[in-house]
Amino acid sequence: MPKRIGYLWEKLISWQNLYLAYQKACKHKKRKEETAEWIYYCEKNIFELQSELQNGTYKPHPYRYFNIKEPKERLISIADFRDRVVHHALVNVIEPYFENIFIPDSYATRKGKGLHLAVSAVQNYSRKYSWFMKLDIEKFFPNIDHNILLDLINRKIKDPFIINLCSIILKNQNKSMNNNIEIGLPVGNLTSQFFANIYLNKLDQYIKHNLGYKGYVRYMDDIILFSNKKENLQRDLVLIRCFLSNALHLKIKDKVTQLNKVSQGIPFLGYRIFPNLIRISQVNLKRCLKNIQKNEEAYIIGKINLDTLYNSTRSRYGFISYANTNSLKKSIWGEVQ
Repeated sequence: MPKRIGYLWEKLISWQNLYLAYQKACKHKKRKEETAEWIYYCEKNIFELQSELQNGTYKPHPYRYFNIKEPKERLISIADFRDRVVHHALVNVIEPYFENIFIPDSYATRKGKGLHLAVSAVQNYSRKYSWFMKLDIEKFFPNIDHNILLDLINRKIKDPFIINLCSIILKNQNKSMNNNIEIGLPVGNLTSQFFANIYLNKLDQYIKHNLGYKGYVRYMDDIILFSNKKENLQRDLVLIRCFLSNALHLKIKDKVTQLNKVSQGIPFLGYRIFPNLIRISQVNLKRCLKNIQKNEEAYIIGKINLDTLYNSTRSRYGFISYANTNSLKKSIWGEVQ
């Protein structure tokens, strides 16, 4: 059994770690009223939070919720600012120990990884293999089992105070939704993204080491496997279904599973990826252009400021720029440098 790590609680509740967590929670949010109030009473708030954690009286506030409809309809959960500080404090301390066991081919919400590197990895594998299989997990975040997740964390972290804090964060979702079922993670939280990677690391290890796949990329619950033999992918799809059901209580979304030749293009994270070409899917291109226009109109009438417009446009420019789209970039932004 891998070595378990203990004696982390004092590090988590230290002033240095809580202040670093506060700084991370503030990033890009200093103008919001809730954040501004915390900044004004920064030292007082951190000392109070430290005391609550130390005395075992910390209780997270209920989440706030709102719906988004693009790229698909989802319920987004917003934690209170003080709770986001705690989330960062937890991840600051335990993330390095899990990074040591995560595979290199997992790209979502990890330092030095990200969407563009995941797309690049898929393209590199498409040059080495003839066939790909794309998998998506059905209702991934709502179906994460808390007991399985806590067991996976406990296998690496033996500090009981850390495990208890993880449990408190998980139970807060149920309290906010008036739900006693110990299942599901709130979409939109730092801890949810981190916990999700811990959860699916078990699948990563199974596919890489038990099934022996060298060509494999995962970005959260979007998964691509590569092989030179179609029948190998067909056979292993059955095994992966069984593993997900038995070990993680999850299901493959069968209606979106794709098994095809790489020469047909691989749909992944809004792109269609070929061995020597990357295109943006038409649906994502239309959505991207619509959002650019919407934000420009919002800026003109004063609904958003210049910084917000700039950051939004830069993000979409980055998405478009990663594909082979010089003519499109010229038509939107003028001459491409």
